[in-house]
Amino acid sequence: MAKAIQDNDRLYNLLSPLVQFGTRCHYNSFVVHGRENLPTDGAYIIAPCHQQALMEPLAVLCFSPKPPVFLARADIFRKPTLRKILTFLKIMPVYRIRDGHGELGRNREIFDRCRDVLLNGSPLCLMAEGRHNNRHHLLPMGKGMFRIAGETQLALAGHPLYIVPTGIDFDEYEKPYSNLVVNIGHPIAVQPFMDTYRTDEPVALNQMRDALHHALLPLMHDIRDEAHYDEIMTLCNVLNRKMRHRQGLKNTPWNRFLMRQKISTDNSPRNWDQVNALRSALSRLHLGEKLFAEHWSLAATVLATLAVAAFVAVCLILPALRLIWLFILLCYPMALLPTHLVVKRKVADPQFRSSFNFGVRFFVSIAYTIVIAIAVACADGMWMNRLAPLGAWWGLLAVPTALLAARLSGPVTTFLLSLAGNCRYWLLRLFRRSAMRQIDNIYNSL
Repeated sequence: MAKAIQDNDRLYNLLSPLVQFGTRCHYNSFVVHGRENLPTDGAYIIAPCHQQALMEPLAVLCFSPKPPVFLARADIFRKPTLRKILTFLKIMPVYRIRDGHGELGRNREIFDRCRDVLLNGSPLCLMAEGRHNNRHHLLPMGKGMFRIAGETQLALAGHPLYIVPTGIDFDEYEKPYSNLVVNIGHPIAVQPFMDTYRTDEPVALNQMRDALHHALLPLMHDIRDEAHYDEIMTLCNVLNRKMRHRQGLKNTPWNRFLMRQKISTDNSPRNWDQVNALRSALSRLHLGEKLFAEHWSLAATVLATLAVAAFVAVCLILPALRLIWLFILLCYPMALLPTHLVVKRKVADPQFRSSFNFGVRFFVSIAYTIVIAIAVACADGMWMNRLAPLGAWWGLLAVPTALLAARLSGPVTTFLLSLAGNCRYWLLRLFRRSAMRQIDNIYNSL
């Protein structure tokens, strides 16, 4: 008998924690809110919004208590080798009209397998919109998820089935070491829709779809005004700090997300010409909107600069400390490699860039760590004499050093980039006073 996709797999169980660790390292901050909303008394379908190709499924993998089974578009399953890899990763194909009308009939088997996954007690994850969108905007939903939910609830009889709305927010889509916020909402019970489902299935599917739509909107950063999308994003960046201060909120990824939501849903009249003038003025100086609004004080910038300079000087003076840092960089140099710039040139679709960047860094990191551990373990001569007479034990030390460096690379890199940006900000204040006063005037008028 063929092994079901949701069945336990030892190799998958071995690799899954490593993938989850790599996912968390990919972000400066990974926040999960509402984990207690995941049902414990029945089967459930996780329904996230979808704005990146691979990154939402990876986020779901990180908070799901059991290995979830995913659905992905069928065209990526065409190559046999890739199909085997995706199946190993617990991903099944789903066929769309663009795959051909003749292919849609194959969804019957997929839906049956989805029902088996849920009946087996494993969570099923379907992207709510069915396609990704690199804007903070909820797209219309298809009906496939709700057909699966209705059929499964019939099979479960009196046992509950839930759809769990999940907002996933990226404060940056392409830049490395951004922040990710997962916002898990209250589960939607499928049972209340079943009376209608038995008598009028299309109506019940629409009711479930509307319920999920209304449940997702408050969980994500959703900009309804598409005509002024860019201007609203600018307001989310430049007004965030002011609004947090007014409400006495600390500068955390979760609070910044809440303020972006509030700004995006504010229907008060806006002077869009002023917003565009601010965007143009900042662009002329190549000054980021977030940096302008969230800049450090001059004192904090100077103190941070002196602290970094002092730390570098001490490392250069003390041989032992210098060797420690050289060893750390030798074990994990990935933080220094701007792989996102290479991916940006090679990958045309911006919705795939973060996923490709994650894949490149993840697999290169694993390969490099294995190679460097072997190389350090086999090293001799002056290199080993300078380190310590531990022989091959240095190879074992290289692995946890690489893991620790990977976990700290996000916060450290973010700090250093912020420091560089703030130094430039204050230099602009010094040498481009007229342009900065113009920006201040526009900003104060918003």
